[in-house]
Amino acid sequence: MIYLSGSCSSEDRTMMQGIANYLRKWGYDIYCPFEFKLPNAWDYSQEDWADLVFANDISKIDECDILLYISPGRESTAGSNWEQGYAYAKGKKIIVLQYTDKPTSLITFSGSTIFKNSTNLKEDSLWALERLCSLEHAKYISVCKTTLT
Repeated sequence: MIYLSGSCSSEDRTMMQGIANYLRKWGYDIYCPFEFKLPNAWDYSQEDWADLVFANDISKIDECDILLYISPGRESTAGSNWEQGYAYAKGKKIIVLQYTDKPTSLITFSGSTIFKNSTNLKEDSLWALERLCSLEHAKYISVCKTTLT
C-alpha cells in the first residue's frame, strides 16, 4: 500500500486526489489520509477526534510499503514533515515529488529514497514508483535542482 502524504488545503487536496485516482487506475493501492472518515466524528471532542485521526494515520503508515510525499518545498506542512520522519524511522521507502523549484529542506531531501523535482506529478509519481520497484531496496536520489537549506 502507498500512503499519500501532502498538504490538505482544498487546492492541494484536489491535486492529490487526482494523483491518487491516476495511480489507482494503474493498479496501485493508495491510502489518502484526507479520505479517512471517522464514524460519528461530531460525537467526539476536538482532542479525542484528533487522537483518533492521528492513531489511524500511524496505523496506515505502519501498514504502507511506500510513502509518496507531494511537497511544495521548504514551506511544507508540519503534518507532512512528521509523516515523512515517522515513515523514515520505520524503514519505509519514501518518494518525494516536489512540485516547485523553491528550496527544499536538507532533511526532506536526505530522508527520501527518491527525490524528484516534478513538472508532471501524475506521470512522475508513476515513474518514481516503477523505478523504486525495479531497484529493490537500492538507494536512488535524483539530482536535486533546488538549493538545500
